[in-house]
Amino acid sequence: MKRTEEGIQIEIHDAQEAVSFDLELVRNRSQLALPLCLSEAVTDSPLTGIDSLEASIVSDDDITKVHEEFMDDPSPTDVITFDYGEIISSAETALRQSNEMEVSVEKELVLYIIHGMLHLAGYRDGTSEESNQITKLQEKILAEVW
Repeated sequence: MKRTEEGIQIEIHDAQEAVSFDLELVRNRSQLALPLCLSEAVTDSPLTGIDSLEASIVSDDDITKVHEEFMDDPSPTDVITFDYGEIISSAETALRQSNEMEVSVEKELVLYIIHGMLHLAGYRDGTSEESNQITKLQEKILAEVW
């Protein structure tokens, strides 16, 4: 676990075995992204009030179970964020998307973690306008840390 300058501890776990990737690279780039996400945070958003952040990289099966239990959607997804500071992302989804986008799986996973941090920072993606806003912001932050 590493403490950032802002005092938030960030911990990233690889809790799956299906996809090989450089966990240290994902941790490093995610830690660089955290202060940038904090600087974009909406006043009183969850990110401004938490002491720690945990990101778990899981299998499609595991994220599907969480997706179904908490969002009533029995399909895999890329990332799920809980306001108390937990981010869950799928390594298998990241691998599929990284192949399609011709980027590394590590870069795709960092994108998912940034997306989760931006949700904690108060950004949503329920409408096309919200989705455009969070997409532009996550791409800007990813470009700064990659």
